[in-house]
Amino acid sequence: MTTSDDQQVAELEAFAAAYRAAAAGVSYSGWHAGARTAGNRLLAYHDSGAEAEVVFRPGERPLFNIMQNGHRRPDDDRPFTVWSVTPAICGTVEPGVRRLEVISGTGAVVPADIVAHTFAVDLQLAPPPVLPDTASIDDRLDEVWGLNGQAHELARRLTARVHGDDGLLYEGSLLNLKHYNFSDD
Repeated sequence: MTTSDDQQVAELEAFAAAYRAAAAGVSYSGWHAGARTAGNRLLAYHDSGAEAEVVFRPGERPLFNIMQNGHRRPDDDRPFTVWSVTPAICGTVEPGVRRLEVISGTGAVVPADIVAHTFAVDLQLAPPPVLPDTASIDDRLDEVWGLNGQAHELARRLTARVHGDDGLLYEGSLLNLKHYNFSDD
């Protein structure tokens, strides 16, 4: 890591500590709180355009997934982008999006929390890892990647409905199947 990376991690750690203390509306050194899942994940964005996922862990330092240039922007035909589908569904929305809902195969509608240009949907698609503390790092990574694959397979069957000021903006697949390079079978 470079000094700049170290500084960014230090800023995010201070931001995360301030967020834990205040639990809303926090900004620190250019970082701002976005949407949060009911569990342990917070989306954050920086004035520079960088974006991050902050994973809070009880009694431990938070983990960060930092995208220096931000995450992918929505496609022309979709007013949102999905960053991740596990442990919850998170991403960004275009300006003007007022409501985003995810519809499961059973028809259950789960609304997204939208803050600034970020969203989070509390819908767990894969079970959490259950390996014992003694499991090797390779076994842990295999488990996480396997669960991530399961979550993506289930997510490709979900529908998103997105509303703006003037009504329905999009209704269709939650995932951009071209981006995830899935076949249509």
